[in-house]
Amino acid sequence: MYCPLCKAEYRQGFTTCSDCQIALVATQQEVDAVAVDRLWTGDNRKKMEKILDGLMDAEIPFRSKETPKSQPWPWLSMLLFRFMKPRPTFEFHIDVMNKDSAKSKEVLRKIEDAEKVDEEED
Repeated sequence: MYCPLCKAEYRQGFTTCSDCQIALVATQQEVDAVAVDRLWTGDNRKKMEKILDGLMDAEIPFRSKETPKSQPWPWLSMLLFRFMKPRPTFEFHIDVMNKDSAKSKEVLRKIEDAEKVDEEED
């Protein structure tokens, strides 16, 4: 049993991916046939949470991942900490299935448009 979105393998008896909350498929070939697109990458946690909320409201399955950013010369950051604005240390990725790509891009566009309106009001 495999998840078509995150590609995780499950033992027999499981029917739903615990991360993506979608139905599992039986074979690796079925998983390979499902294309996955990267919807968004960024370092803004609040924006990521808005996107995930929008995808949940639209009932679009997604996979989100948080990875640490590699920072060259970490000792330099520590030395200049008082003088530097803190930088994000993580990068976030949101993936969706290709069949949901258009719908998910529309959700993303609405969120970004709402952010532009909020910025203009400030």
